[in-house]
This record gives sequence, structure tokens and C-alpha cells, in this order.
Amino acid sequence: MSIKKNFLILFVLLSAFVTGQTDLEKEELKLNEELLNFRAEFTASGMDQANISFASKMNKFLSLDGAFNYKFKHLETVAVLDSPDGKIRLVNWNIEYPDFSYSFGGFVMYKNNKKVSIYELNDAFDPYQSKPNGIVNEKNWYGALYYKIIPFLNGRNTEYLLLGWDGGTTGSNYKVLDVLSVSKKHIYFGSPVFNINGEISKRIVFEYSDRANMTMRYEEKYGRIVMDHLSPEAPSMEGVYSYYVPDFSYDAYIFNGKHWKLKEDIIAVNNPQESNNEFIQLNPRTGRLEKKRFKKDWINPTNSGVEGEIEHVARIPETPMSNTPIEKKEKRKKRRNKKYDSSGLSVTTGKYKSKRRRNH
Repeated sequence: MSIKKNFLILFVLLSAFVTGQTDLEKEELKLNEELLNFRAEFTASGMDQANISFASKMNKFLSLDGAFNYKFKHLETVAVLDSPDGKIRLVNWNIEYPDFSYSFGGFVMYKNNKKVSIYELNDAFDPYQSKPNGIVNEKNWYGALYYKIIPFLNGRNTEYLLLGWDGGTTGSNYKVLDVLSVSKKHIYFGSPVFNINGEISKRIVFEYSDRANMTMRYEEKYGRIVMDHLSPEAPSMEGVYSYYVPDFSYDAYIFNGKHWKLKEDIIAVNNPQESNNEFIQLNPRTGRLEKKRFKKDWINPTNSGVEGEIEHVARIPETPMSNTPIEKKEKRKKRRNKKYDSSGLSVTTGKYKSKRRRNH
């Protein structure tokens, strides 16, 4: 008799789970209709109004039971990131305006025991403004599309390293290295954990040419963030970051237990046995989120032998750093026409045909 009772209880629980999943999927389909209408807008004011409506309905969806663990099936132009410790879910999307500037929306869900808190991200900065240097909360967020989340201990507290992208404007793209932390009433972006040759920063922002691709990725084996080093296309362009491009050398931020410390001129390597070498990006032609793999090769960052160029000293992760300052070389990168980011989420407005660039 007890076996029958146990079977009945199990059947009821499974039925409730399947029903819950089905109900959530029905609600997701309704949400997707709203998203498609949002992506069909073609004016800046229409996009803003549609974004407000979509965000409101997304908030209601995320408040439903089971939404924290729900696997989205239909929202193809919305990114969903789950932290490895199972405490953070980040739902994130972008808006591409007719002038090719960008705005962003999203929510952060935080699970503390059984309670789930939801924070709406309000993009409060103009696309043509510089990114803030200090700590901001969800109400005055600077806006970005995140593609990687990495938990780490800062003292006794767990914080989350974020890798993000911002399409910026017609002249510049941005990559953002930031930290997410959670308090009782707010979430915060920014933390004084980045050490650049002894100078502490709360956030790292890379601005580079709209015609270039900058790679920034996490190498789990070495516990480091590896990125292209950026240099001006010509010496006369120094300080004008919309003319900065990768110069075929690499830098890294490595966590030493207290700070993410910058190390320059490292060799970017891939572990062929490492399974966590995938990233998610939006295919700009189809608008679908797709899994991509990092290539199993790397570009030798030593100099090309051209007379007058300054040689880099490339180091593998096991090689100790020299105390001698290293000067940076300048190398011109092949120009690209499309705004396309190879190491994170690409861009979409719901219209996936290539657009001709406009000048300011």
C-alpha cells in the first residue's frame, strides 16, 4: 500500500512540474509576441516605447514560480546568463537605434535560499557619454550586453565578474570588464578590484574602432581574462580611441586572491581538453542565439620584423613577469565594415540585413 502511495505522490509531483513548465512556456510565447513587435519598430521613439512595454511584461514573467530555472525556448534575441553557483540569473537585451547608437535593458535575478529578488536594469546613460568610473546601482546603470559571468571571493563576499559589450556609436565599440555585487536592497556594478600597475580601478572599459573586433574571454584553466591589446592605427591618433585596434599582442587580468591584476604581453593559449570553450552570440543574419567555439589556435604576439617596430616580450602563463617596463608596438589591423563582435553577443534590432554606415 505504501508503494502505491509513494508512486501516487511521485506522479502528482511530476504532473505539477510538467504543468508548471507548460504554463511558463505559454507565457513565454506571449512574451515572444511582444518581443517581435518590439524588434519590428524602426523609429527611436517607437523602440523606446516598445522596450518599456516589453520590460514590463518580462518583469511579470520573471516573477512567476519557476522562472528562475526556466529554460527559455523562444526569445531568440534575448540573452540569459546563469552564474555557475546558481545564485544569479541575468536577462539582457539590446536596442540598436537608427543612428547606430545603442541602449540596453535587462533584469538581474538573485536567489538567496528559496527567495528570488528581481532587479530591473535602467540604462541611464546617453550612448555618446563616457562610461562612469564609480559604483552604480540598477537604477543608474550604464548599459551593456553581458556574455560571461564568473563568481569570485572578495574577502568574505561573493562577487561576480562580468564580461560585456556595447556597440557604442558609429565610431566606437566598447568592451566592459565589471563586477556585480548584491546587497539587501540593491545590486551594484563596480568594485575596487582591478589593479593596473598599482592603480586600483572599479571598472575597466575598452573603447576601440567600430571597424575592428576586440576579443576578451575567460581562460578557466589559468583563471584569467585574456584580451587583445589595443593601439592607435597611427601615432597621430593616440588618445582618439575610436581609432584604436588590436595590435596582435595580448594582455590579461589574473586574480591573485585580492585583485584582478593586469599582466601585459602574455601568450593566449587554449586547452584542447577544456570543454568550457563556448560562447553565445546572436547571428546578425538570422537573429538567433548560437553557440560558437573559440578557435584552437592563437596569433603569435611577437613583432613582425618590420624595421622601426617595438618588439613585444610574449610570456606563457607559467613565465614570471619582468620588472622592466614594456613599450607597446603599433600595428595596423585590417578594417572591417560590419559591426560584429566575435567574442560575445552580436547586435540586432529585429532587422538582420546589413546596413550601410553613416558618418557623424
